[in-house]
Amino acid sequence: MNFEKQRRTHVIWSFDSACLNDELLASLDVNKVDALRIVSEKGSMDQVLDFCRRIKEKVPGARERLPILIDLSDHIRGSIVELEGPKELSFAQEVKISPTPGKGDLVIRTEEWPGLFAKNQSVFLGNGMVVAKVKSLEKDHVVVEIVQGGTIYPDADVQAPSTVKPSNLESIPAEAWRAAAEPAVDFLLLPSMEDPIELEKIVKKMQAQPYCPWLLMKVSSQATLDRLDDLLPLVRGVMISRISLAMQMDPAQVPMITKEIIQKCNDYAKMSVVASEMLGSMRHNVTPTRAEVSDIANAVFDGADAVVLSEAIGHGRYAERALSLAIRAIEEAEFTAGGPSMNWVKKHPEITTEIEAVTSSAYRAAYRNQAKAIVCLTKTGNTALHLSSYGSRTPIIAVTMSLDVIRRLRLVRGVFGILLDVMPDIEHVSAIVNALLLHKSWIKANDRYVFVSVTLSSLGAEGSNLFSVQTL
Repeated sequence: MNFEKQRRTHVIWSFDSACLNDELLASLDVNKVDALRIVSEKGSMDQVLDFCRRIKEKVPGARERLPILIDLSDHIRGSIVELEGPKELSFAQEVKISPTPGKGDLVIRTEEWPGLFAKNQSVFLGNGMVVAKVKSLEKDHVVVEIVQGGTIYPDADVQAPSTVKPSNLESIPAEAWRAAAEPAVDFLLLPSMEDPIELEKIVKKMQAQPYCPWLLMKVSSQATLDRLDDLLPLVRGVMISRISLAMQMDPAQVPMITKEIIQKCNDYAKMSVVASEMLGSMRHNVTPTRAEVSDIANAVFDGADAVVLSEAIGHGRYAERALSLAIRAIEEAEFTAGGPSMNWVKKHPEITTEIEAVTSSAYRAAYRNQAKAIVCLTKTGNTALHLSSYGSRTPIIAVTMSLDVIRRLRLVRGVFGILLDVMPDIEHVSAIVNALLLHKSWIKANDRYVFVSVTLSSLGAEGSNLFSVQTL
């Protein structure tokens, strides 16, 4: 295995529950798919969880190598129906929208009528491709004026940020707790939160379930951005919804804000996933736009752990082609440009915990000794997350007894997992790890590596950790 030629940034293939069928199941190959994101629509959780179980049972290697993320946050508030094809909407055009066929120019399907709209507030159609402003509200229709023209397609989503209510414990659907107790689910994506107290309540209830996946939080509002320092410590990472952010602020600010969020995730040793219409045009087109390909490369350069392909692609004919192209774009960005160097924003970190002290020293040692890898012994994956946050090209090998942890770490940048059958005692840990490295990694005899562990306190009567530079 040549880790130097393996991608560090991962691709998450997205589908909504309408796409979960035998054809999709048969197409899954753990050698081509890094992870799956399934958008759970209202009332579809039983179908989603059953499909997750079938993946782990029927797809070869899925139990070890295919993490699954369930998105609880991306429920569509409204969608345009009864369109037979693309429809052009022009600047200054007045359009009547109604939930009743025959009552308007566009028919909307929504459970939030009429509360979805607010007078004089913006409405976004088709992932923000068309922008309108509400002029009047009636019992059976609203009239909007197009302020940014464009083309919408059948089933175009309708979004109105001004009427979104803050998420809290009560707003989490009851079916979400079933997902939190399902062993086939690796990640749960929570809605964008504004109140750390409410997020803590949700996290505690999730963790009280018999089986708790890793929790990620969507970042899709200015209020979430304002409290990100208080919210990040409560979750494993975030998914950045750039479209939602662009609907609430100047779109020109979103690229820099995305970079800042990724850097903040690194500062807190959290995962960062970049989303929103990645290669979205490939639902209809065999090739993406140049801007879409650059979008993926920029996420690599920014240091994201993964990019999320648009779930709309799953409704088109080019889903597998889009996945393949995204992988090639990442490989070109990482191998041609050399990828990101060590995250020297963290080169002088404020050391406040033992794990920060150990992992910071380990990275410096690996950098100075030109180590082939950093090897960490980890129970929950936390040590690997901290090591990954430094952004060095030195690969990380996470040795753990948990198959779940290995599978979840597949989404963490630059981390490769090895399963440990039996937890060794302190006296024998070095010999056992060396044997594993020789048989299950690319490291060869006489190669130098850095070994680090902050979990060995459970092996002895007293708390301890290990950090050393070793030659295999």
